[in-house]
Amino acid sequence: MTWLFVASFVILLSLGIPIAIGLSGSALTYILLSGEDISLTILTQTAFAGMASFPLLAIPLFMLAGNLMNEGGLTQDLVRFARLLLGHISGGLGLATILASAIFAAISGAAVATAVAIGMVMIPAMKQAGYEEDVSAAVTATASCMGPIIPPSIPFIVYGVIANVSIGALFLGGVAPGALLGIGLMVYMWYIARKRKYPVEKQASFKEVVVGAWQALPALLMPVIIMGGILSGVFTPTEAAGVVTVYAFVVGVFFYRRLKWKRLPTVLLNAGLESAMIMLLLGLSEPFSWVVAVEQLPQMMIEAIRQVSDSPWVVLLLVNLALILVGIPIETAPALVIVAPVLAPMAAKMGIDPVHMGVVVCFNLVLGLVTPPVGAVLFAVCGITGMSLEKLSRAIWAPFWIAIVVLVLITYIPALSTFLPNLLMK
Repeated sequence: MTWLFVASFVILLSLGIPIAIGLSGSALTYILLSGEDISLTILTQTAFAGMASFPLLAIPLFMLAGNLMNEGGLTQDLVRFARLLLGHISGGLGLATILASAIFAAISGAAVATAVAIGMVMIPAMKQAGYEEDVSAAVTATASCMGPIIPPSIPFIVYGVIANVSIGALFLGGVAPGALLGIGLMVYMWYIARKRKYPVEKQASFKEVVVGAWQALPALLMPVIIMGGILSGVFTPTEAAGVVTVYAFVVGVFFYRRLKWKRLPTVLLNAGLESAMIMLLLGLSEPFSWVVAVEQLPQMMIEAIRQVSDSPWVVLLLVNLALILVGIPIETAPALVIVAPVLAPMAAKMGIDPVHMGVVVCFNLVLGLVTPPVGAVLFAVCGITGMSLEKLSRAIWAPFWIAIVVLVLITYIPALSTFLPNLLMK
């Protein structure tokens, strides 16, 4: 029956059926045609069990916190601080874009939100300063990939729940890969700026930098609150999301004073819609995961891979190649609910560290957001700039290959993703 289950899923996706429906639909097909005495109530039981998870509560809370901070004036102050700090360096506006994306990523946890929030401010500024629009858009798009890697990360929460891996450990595991991506993009931007002689801004005085840092301080403290509370044992990742949501509301209303009461319904609606899409996907993916376990697909994949090689390094190479292909047509969260139930048990059997595997899988699938021709971030950046997808797709390849190099490094140097979790979480 395995072939029927897989074939039904592929057919549903080929027909353009939403992935959430395709996941549950293939499970329904399996139950109806398997010939086994399986009650259809298993679909509803597993779907509700998939959503009734305390760690998953962090997803809507982090979504809401990101929306509150964005509405409350976070983006403008972050961008201003980054420009004061780096604007006088060659390619400074590009460097400021990458730094602002990293900071915003540590709040929103989402790539598309980071690309839109930072891109709407920085891409026009870079274009006005003399930067080519395609270079500006490509760097902004690739820098937004730090969103789902630097903690807090929505993909890490999803993977942690599905694969039963510590979300706090995954958060820490994403710090070095996210930083490496940011550094690589900064080096690229600096090189391009020197080569094309982009203009630089006047160096800000020490006083101006201090004032900019003070104005951006509430936003800069948010990642410290999240990771500090988790590592100190004061609260769990889910409780951290609740604390940060309250913090974002208080800062937006009383410090920035830009979050207006009349805008709260819109903020809540946007956060609710974004969260509902992910939660529905996770719920309807549980029947799919149940069939995967019943049919022992992870074990079948392990045996197939072992016929090629027993080496974990070769396995990781094959996994990366497969995930790059998966990530092109399918967005990160749907891809995770498809591959995590298979890859997590396989990693355990192969002796691959679960945190290392989780970071590699999430980082790889996140790159699908900027992989031509269907990356969600590419569409978002085209929407805010008016650029054609073809033009942006050509420009994205240089920073994209930098991200691939980082992927190779974190794949074959496990310490990049396991050092901090092992050091701080024992």
